[in-house]
Amino acid sequence: VPCVVKPVASGSSIGVFIAHTKKELYAALVKGLEFGGQCVLEQYVKGREIQVAVLDGKALPSIEIIPSDGFYDYENKYKPGAVQETCPAPISEELTKRLQEAAVDGYHALEMESYARLDFIVTEDEKIYCLEANTLPGMTPTSLIPQEAAVLGMDYPTLCEELIRVSQKKYE
Repeated sequence: VPCVVKPVASGSSIGVFIAHTKKELYAALVKGLEFGGQCVLEQYVKGREIQVAVLDGKALPSIEIIPSDGFYDYENKYKPGAVQETCPAPISEELTKRLQEAAVDGYHALEMESYARLDFIVTEDEKIYCLEANTLPGMTPTSLIPQEAAVLGMDYPTLCEELIRVSQKKYE
């Protein structure tokens, strides 16, 4: 304690809890098990949440997520104005490069295809912890990957066309 309780069969941070006491841990496990019967317990790591998408094996710009309250849970993800998203993340070029390399390395190590998004916590002393690899990240016009692509000058329709193009490569 503190630790993070994550239901295995859930997405969009549904059922994710941060437990600071044994009592909170027990309650989080009971609640988390309602989402499919299995949970993962992780060490809580305090830091900045920075995400990097990978498109066809190449990293996009990083994006920092700052919730106005708590952490980047389901409610904060989908409640308008609940988070500040800054792309590119306001970090050094060196840290950006390290995060992008970690994202591409994770993408290849997990044998991902087409596109994905890797989510990281960066501690105050710039240690990088990968929270998860998202194999089917959100793709609404305001989702994170479209924001990252926009920094490269790629509008939403062009991004969608590119996703189709890279997805079809495995069938050629």
